[in-house]
This record gives sequence, structure tokens and C-alpha cells, in this order.
Amino acid sequence: MKTTNSTNHVNTLIITVGTRQIGWRCKDGIIRSFGADGNIGYPAHIKELYQELGIERGNHLEGDTTYPWSGRDLGQRYYEYCKEWLGGDFNNIELLLDKTIIGSGIKQGLKHIILWGTDQPENIPWNYRRLDTLWIAELMAGKIKSLFPDVRVDIHAPKINANDSEAIRQELEQLVLKEAINAFSPTKDEEFVLWIQTKGCTPVIASNVEICAAALVRQYQVFNASPDEPKEFFTKLENGLVTANHSQSFTLIPMAEYFWSLEKLRIKSAWERGDFSEAQIWLSVHQNRHKVLYKLAGFLAQYSNCESNDEFYSKLKDWIGSNDVSNLVNAEQVTTWKTQIQKMQADKTINLWESTIILELCLKRETYTTAFIQFAQLLERLLYIQSITHNWIAKGWILAKSNDPSLAELMQGWCQYKRFNQDSKWSKLLYDIRQNRNQIIHKGESITPRIIRAIWANNGFPVQYPETAEVIKNLMMDVLKEISTPPSLDQLLMRSLYQWGLNYLQDAS
Repeated sequence: MKTTNSTNHVNTLIITVGTRQIGWRCKDGIIRSFGADGNIGYPAHIKELYQELGIERGNHLEGDTTYPWSGRDLGQRYYEYCKEWLGGDFNNIELLLDKTIIGSGIKQGLKHIILWGTDQPENIPWNYRRLDTLWIAELMAGKIKSLFPDVRVDIHAPKINANDSEAIRQELEQLVLKEAINAFSPTKDEEFVLWIQTKGCTPVIASNVEICAAALVRQYQVFNASPDEPKEFFTKLENGLVTANHSQSFTLIPMAEYFWSLEKLRIKSAWERGDFSEAQIWLSVHQNRHKVLYKLAGFLAQYSNCESNDEFYSKLKDWIGSNDVSNLVNAEQVTTWKTQIQKMQADKTINLWESTIILELCLKRETYTTAFIQFAQLLERLLYIQSITHNWIAKGWILAKSNDPSLAELMQGWCQYKRFNQDSKWSKLLYDIRQNRNQIIHKGESITPRIIRAIWANNGFPVQYPETAEVIKNLMMDVLKEISTPPSLDQLLMRSLYQWGLNYLQDAS
């Protein structure tokens, strides 16, 4: 099996049955295909299969036209031969396309196979009906059950036109896919995994099965198990006879890959604006191929929701040191990340500056009220660290009755520490920031970019027009930098992880 993804189990396999699906091992040892009719360079196996049963191949008359018997009639005759003359022995049936797929699936827990055959209504011309595969599906089922008696095999052969896309889709959505899912009996947290095999059947059926299966990728894991063509469909032996060959391998392709090019754009958009929960939802069906990015989205979502506790840092540290990350990220970058997370945990000031990315992403999303609250919270926490570091209470700069000063007391203490009087522009700016913060928290009011900009403009600070998210960000960051000297922002862990994710999405194919 070749695979572009990893899957360690499968629950159900749907095979759309065509005439090429099977062959019969004849008395002379030759495998003759039910889909080889002496045309397009194929041997005349169908004629020879009739001869194997001692029957001369006949014709069906429809109007003034005769059509030679084909897969429908041949399949029925061989099914009845196996049941009535061989006592239910299907050993001579050869699964030319699907033997390797089914065998591999069984090793991975396959319990249910659905065979979709065709049995078109009588108003369809016989030229098409003669190729129906309902009896070939019966022969396949008999062979599969003889090889794997514990596997449930269901045959679905609806009375619909094999070229009627609408009817095929309805049949799939209302019956076949529901039947596949209902047959699933999960153990613990096991996820339903569906394989489909559509090679060899009518193109309309194949495409509709793929479309309907692809619609399930947000709920389940769905893979296209495509048999690889043998190097030669048929081999001519020294005695001049021609035998059919089996497919020896198959390619397992996640159906989600068909959507990657489109969904990558959505993931990148969500990532850029800091909506990591949305990015992770889009990544969920791609996580086997993009496992590292999926997990990183989860960490960034948790961090941006201010849920970074000791357990968070422990898991993030394990992720940085994992083999999955080292296989994608160069050793120097991994070492840098390990150093950064140690500093982040050890230094409260660095930890706070790390979280400025949350503020910036809020502004990028233009959620200004949330951003302003985030800014005020960062400001208060930086002021508190400064008050502890420089012992403002002992120096009388904070007249607090406890070691838990209010925001107003912290602002007052900082102004005294910086020797700003009450009429200074910094004292007035901090007062207005606190007043607007209180309006939001106490009265549930919102704040606009114009109001935010006015806080600085009205207190004598230079401001730019118009009041874009970038302008607002610079005003807020300048205040935070005045309170506490920042580290180099481009050397902070969360910003580095955020940027790495963007670069990954840019390059991922």
C-alpha cells in the first residue's frame, strides 16, 4: 500500500463494481477477465468464459438490433454455477482489482464491505443493461466471504439509471452512506473511517460516490483506496494463451486532500487575524498530514484565550521537543524556542510582553473594545510588577492599605516614581485610560477607534490620521514601553510560533 497519509484502522469499504473487477481461474489455469471482450486490445475472455461452462455465447434481440450477452448474463450464469454446481464454492473467482485493498483493510480492522452494483430499469436500452454488474457483485461477495468469513458484505444494486447523477446521489445519501455509518459500532473514542474504491465502474457512479464521500470529511475520516494498475493487464504465455493480472498495490488518498488548496486559504486567513480556533477546525481533517500545525493552532488558541497555566507550558514544552516538530523545524530554531519558553516561565515581565501578541491580534480583527480591555489589563499588570520591583508601597508612592493596590493606586504610584505631577500629560492620559476602562467594565459600554485615539489626542500626545488598527496599536504599545522596557519583540516565543505557522502555510502544498 502506498499512502499520502497515515491511517491505522478502517471500518467500512465501499466498492463500486465494474466488469473489470473479477476474473475466473479456468480449468487450464488461465485467469479470464469478465471485462475483456476482444476489443481495445483485450483478449476475448468473455467468449472463452462461456466456453468454460460449455455454452455458446448468444445474443439478445432488442427491436431490430442484436447485442451479445455480456457481464450481466455471464455473471448470473457463473453465480448459479458456483451456487448450484459447486455447492457454494467461489474459490475460482479472482478479485483482480480489490484483493490487495481488502486484505490490507482486514489487517486494519475492516468489518464491513458494501458492493455497489448496477441493475438498471427495463426502460434502459439493453446495450447498457447487458453490462450491469449486480451478479458480478454477488460473485465478489461470495469470494470475499470465503476468504474472510467474519466480514459483513452487503450488496447494493438499485433500480436506477447508471448515468442518472441525481438518483445516484440520493441513493448514496439516503441509503448507502447511512447504512455504512449505522453499521459502525465504536469502541471508546474510535473514529469512523471509510474507504471507497471507485476504479473500474461507470464514471458517473464513481464521481458521485467520491463527491458524496467527500462531503463526510468534516465528520469522519474518508480515504480513496485506488488500486494501482498492473504493469500489464494481460500476459501472453508461451502456449499462446492470455491470462489476466491482479493489481498488486494501491494508493490510499485522504479525501480531505482534494480540499486542501481551498481550505489552506481559509486557514491562513484565520491564522493571520488570530482566530486559531477556526484555523484548528479547518485543520482537523488535515491533521494527519499537517499534525504539527494542527497542534500549534490548539496551543495558540488556548494562549490567546488567556488560558496559559502550568499544564499549558508543560504540554507546549513537550510539543517543542517532540519528534514531529524536529522533523519539520531546524535544530537551531527548536533550541531557540526551548530557551524562550524557559525565559517566559521564569520572568514575569517577559511573560507579560509575550502576551502583547494577543492585543495586536485583537486589533487586527478590529475588536477594539476587547483590545482596549486587554491593553488596560496589560498596563495594570506591568504597573504591579514595577510596584513590587521598586517597592512603591514602602516608599510611600502607593497609599494602599494592603499589598493589593487598585489600578488607580498603581497609576498614581508610577507617576510619583516618574515624578509626574497631576497636571502632566502622562497623569491625565493614565486617568482617561482608567476612566474609559471603567466605563466598559462597569457600564458595559463599547469603545471605538475614534474614542481611543481621542484619549491620546486630548492629552497632548501626537497622533496620526486616520485611526487605523496600526495607529491604535502604536499608541498602546508606546504606553506599555514607557511603563516597562520591553525585550526584543521579534525574539519572543509566541510571536515566533505565530510567524512559523504563517510561513508553514505559505509553503505547504
